[in-house]
Amino acid sequence: MTRTNLVHNLKLLCSYAPSISDACRDMGINRQQFTKYLSGTSHPSPRNMRLICDHFGVDEDELLAPPSRFADMVVLRPRAQHLMRALGPAAATLDRMFTTSVDLLRPYCGYYLYYYFTPSRPGMIRCSLLRISERKDVYFTRLVERIQPEESPLGRSHFVRYSGVALSLAGRIFIIDHNAKELRSISQTILFPSPTPEVRFLSGMTLGVQGRTARAPFASPVFLERLPNCKPSAALRRTGIHLPSSPEIPTRIVRTLMAGSDVPQLLTATELPI
Repeated sequence: MTRTNLVHNLKLLCSYAPSISDACRDMGINRQQFTKYLSGTSHPSPRNMRLICDHFGVDEDELLAPPSRFADMVVLRPRAQHLMRALGPAAATLDRMFTTSVDLLRPYCGYYLYYYFTPSRPGMIRCSLLRISERKDVYFTRLVERIQPEESPLGRSHFVRYSGVALSLAGRIFIIDHNAKELRSISQTILFPSPTPEVRFLSGMTLGVQGRTARAPFASPVFLERLPNCKPSAALRRTGIHLPSSPEIPTRIVRTLMAGSDVPQLLTATELPI
């Protein structure tokens, strides 16, 4: 059964390669010998098994797994493997970025109200809900924006969601995300770390593309207010667009956003919004 599994799984992996000859050349395995593996008349030596696994980015026990389970595990791996090769030395650098972020970002997990000047309604502040969470040592972000009836072409409220990842590099927090439904742009937020062990706020800049037909690039100061013991449904009711004079937005947050590049100098432990 193990040999039968290997035959089926090798054929699946080869279906992602430009050709079997190309795969053999990249692995450094004789083409005729590899054909015997595909037909089930021969089993790879430990060395060749390691070459096959390294090339396709799988483990030996996975390669010998039942074909139906193996197909679920590797459907995206050949593409990911080619991407890693294309990145070259940058792949190791990206891996180090995620590794060094594991402990540094743990205190920042949770929910935040995310404020910035929206380009779609000049002079107004958009409040959205951001969540930072960790899964398998990678930090993911989920930003939810509420589009109010006056903003919507259909005249009704709805939500837009952005998915991304967070990294901590050289004393700054980087969030890179995209619209989870429409792959039309990538946004980036750069944040200063919390000045206190208890994370209560974050500030920085966001860079993106205007959502309307103009598709114009924009940048805005951004302010994040931590929500301890957050109930997402209640927090979402606070989201939307507001005038700077709105009582929904604390005065210090408005001052911080309007200060622009002076954000890190303006905020102190005694000037936290209530």
